[in-house]
Amino acid sequence: MRKRFLLAATAIIILTVLVAFAINQELVSKHMYPQDALHEDSNLTVRGIVTQVEENFKASGWDYHIYRFYIQLNITEIVWIREDLAGWIEHSTEQKTINGYNSIGIGYDNLDNPHLSVGQNIECRGHYIPVTDLPGSFKITVAPSVNESYLKQKI
Repeated sequence: MRKRFLLAATAIIILTVLVAFAINQELVSKHMYPQDALHEDSNLTVRGIVTQVEENFKASGWDYHIYRFYIQLNITEIVWIREDLAGWIEHSTEQKTINGYNSIGIGYDNLDNPHLSVGQNIECRGHYIPVTDLPGSFKITVAPSVNESYLKQKI
């Protein structure tokens, strides 16, 4: 009797741990790259110098999202800004600033490795979200689901 009780208790514990692990993996995978973008269009292109590259970066807000790579960029040029975004944010092509800052974050969701290092010049095109409380806020999101989004090295 005691042996059966121990076997049943052990089986229940193992089953509980396995179910908890499966639920955790499902919840985490929903927040990992590539994730469907909130928008499917590009609205900003910038050039700049890479100052930071971080893999599997967790961006928080009301929810969270894990970007494949997070790149911090010092802006050297605002190449293109879509009209509706230009009317929504403060930007200066002369001062090379967006919302008063000359740096910007890039959330890279593509599965490839962009092979970037600090000090490189790059050009980035993607979707910029100028609102707070979202994981993608104040970042350019480069994702497979964003039309014409890319990240490339500049010479």
